[in-house]
Amino acid sequence: MKKPATRLALLLCVALMAGCATAPPAGDGAGDPYKRPEKYNFRFIGSDTEIDNPENDRRSYYKVYIDKAEEGRTTTGLESQEKYYEASLQPNRHLVTVEKWVLDPKTSSYIKLNNIEQPKPNYFYFDLPENRIVTIEMKTMKDGQTEYVVDFERK
Repeated sequence: MKKPATRLALLLCVALMAGCATAPPAGDGAGDPYKRPEKYNFRFIGSDTEIDNPENDRRSYYKVYIDKAEEGRTTTGLESQEKYYEASLQPNRHLVTVEKWVLDPKTSSYIKLNNIEQPKPNYFYFDLPENRIVTIEMKTMKDGQTEYVVDFERK
């Protein structure tokens, strides 16, 4: 008579432990350090470094292409300032390409920089997982060489 009760107790303990070990956290993922997407899941930030003279700090923005289609443009600011673009994309592998435009003081209109002056490289491939906001920060040096930093946006 003791054997069935022991087996039942053992079976209940194993089931209880297995249920606790595999259960996801309840609620809104409070233990998750990353922000969940609401309005956007992709953010591009572009700026230039090594600008040390206000005379050389032109007003600019970037046209943003996603998977070879023009999607929009960043905010406008001085080259030394961060300029932002946000979008909601499907989770997948994507290609982001940018074109830099600067204000021509003679005509008071924005012109695309010629290819020699564009950031190098002016493209970056990235993976966009579900329930994450991917941030790509592009820093362009004086010689046009570009550094990309990819991260997930945190709470």
